[in-house]
Amino acid sequence: MIFSARIDFAPARNSLDLERESLRAKGSAFFDLSQSNPTKVGLGFETDRITRAFANQANALYYPEPKGLANARRAIAEHFPPGRGEFPNVDPERFLLCASTSEAYSYLFKLLCNPGDSILIPRPGYPLFDQLAALESVATIPYRLEYSHPSGWTIDIDSITQALAGKGGASPKAIVLINPNNPTGSYIHREELSRIAGLCAERSIPIIADEVFYGYDLEAREDRRSLFGFEECLTFTLDGFSKRLCLPQLKLGWIYVSGPENEARKAMEALELVADSFLSAGAPVMNAAAELLEGERELRALVKARMAKVLSVYRSVLEDETSVHRLLRCEGGWTALVQSPRYAEEESLSRELLRREGLYVHPGFFFDMEKEAFFAFSLIIRPEEARAAAEKFRSFFDRYDGN
Repeated sequence: MIFSARIDFAPARNSLDLERESLRAKGSAFFDLSQSNPTKVGLGFETDRITRAFANQANALYYPEPKGLANARRAIAEHFPPGRGEFPNVDPERFLLCASTSEAYSYLFKLLCNPGDSILIPRPGYPLFDQLAALESVATIPYRLEYSHPSGWTIDIDSITQALAGKGGASPKAIVLINPNNPTGSYIHREELSRIAGLCAERSIPIIADEVFYGYDLEAREDRRSLFGFEECLTFTLDGFSKRLCLPQLKLGWIYVSGPENEARKAMEALELVADSFLSAGAPVMNAAAELLEGERELRALVKARMAKVLSVYRSVLEDETSVHRLLRCEGGWTALVQSPRYAEEESLSRELLRREGLYVHPGFFFDMEKEAFFAFSLIIRPEEARAAAEKFRSFFDRYDGN
């Protein structure tokens, strides 16, 4: 059978994935040092709290609403923005609810792009965006993030300017800003946003701002800036329960539309047409939103405390005066990047870490890092597990002889 070209994006299987599958088939244990599932590391709400939130008689009835149930949108609006006071007036009518932020991207690509159009995405960045774009027959064009130690990551504005000029093809239809970016953990800073917004306003190009990790700051600079409610150009801000409440299994995400009034209104009307075709957000999770969000502040404090502890563990194990490793500045998010000696290609080093130490860790090439060798360490695993894994990681490099 010949399938659509939309699914032609699947990359060739790498040796690290094949090795992991082999170990699983044999029943061999290994530790996932890049774990990003909060439900596997003891984070999230207790089962009883989730059960109570879903015990709602309204779940027996169906009231289709393209933007999502009004009670859920009001509940989410009341809890925005988390810890940021830039935008105190949040309009529930500007929210559009869906099943996940991944689905939110698909809605926006349908709204903004024709087949063959392109969007700008960050590099390094999370590989999921290429897949989501490909499924909508949309191309991706990377813009660069640059690192300087110890000050951190900055956006290469020139690479955005060149891409927006449309050299060699049509101008991109949107720019994706991940705030903070994954896996670099870098926030959008005030001056960067000002320059990017100016470029977008000039060319009537909207911003898609993914802020699922925004509330999880660690070493953030004071000039970080949220795009929630941003008015200088048409802006779609994405978030959801998966990261915000550590509830990826409940499937609720959203888009908040802002910008010049006329543009934002037209965009919202068009998004409603898209959403009305799918109506994917389930009534039970929308009806549970208000009660679940009541626990947000306490949960976020718990997660951030663990993140800070784990980051401290990694620094203590990997950054003493005899170490060959260093941690890159981590402003926020659930991942820390570790730079290590390139004794071999990243893929080979990762495969040998899995074979010899039982450590599965994402190498930098998964995220299109420009150099080697980098590894993505989880910040949400238990601190004692983080210490044991970091010690194994360091020991592997200390003993590495290439054989």
